Amino acid sequence: DKGLQLAFANAPRLVMSGMEVPPSEGGPFLNRSEYCEYLKSKKGIDTEYTRQADRLYKIFRKFVLDYMDCYYPTAADVAADKELQAMFVQFLHQSEMAVGKMLPDLRTIKDPNIIKEFYADAMSSFMWVVSAGHEQTGNIAPYVQDASFCAFKWAPGAFVGSKDTALLQALLMSFTSQAMPMLMGSDWTYLFPPVPPSAGEELSTGS
Repeated sequence: DKGLQLAFANAPRLVMSGMEVPPSEGGPFLNRSEYCEYLKSKKGIDTEYTRQADRLYKIFRKFVLDYMDCYYPTAADVAADKELQAMFVQFLHQSEMAVGKMLPDLRTIKDPNIIKEFYADAMSSFMWVVSAGHEQTGNIAPYVQDASFCAFKWAPGAFVGSKDTALLQALLMSFTSQAMPMLMGSDWTYLFPPVPPSAGEELSTGS
């Protein structure tokens, strides 16, 4: 029990996602690409995983910026969107990934380009976390097959999880650890609002 308590107590310090990096080290990093560069230059961490994470994040971020450029003529229009403002005020208020004072107060930022870049960083991070990030952290099915090796909980003094624990973690993994089938088919065009005329013919045709 004491070992588990120590492990969980140290987990935030040992497993950092970028938002926990203190300002003294250049953080926090909402932009995962910048975080990967921080790991490489400051920590000497340059693995195939971080390189692929960096590439995928940049793909997501380009998509987000292209999407915003299509529907918002200028950065000022992005910054003036009341729904986006409300969404990110709530995000910053509820964020558990960093100390509140380390996060920007969007209400005090006057440059709309900074706000647009922040939105792009955040939405790209959302996309990365629920796709590749979840795939990475949720890939533990092989381990929890054996409740004597990896159990969600142990009784005091026991060296193996209970039968109930083994059954519950097997059920959880069977529903969440494998790739899920597509729910909406291959045509997602109906999710995109009509392109405004101001976006121009090039964006309208996708050429």
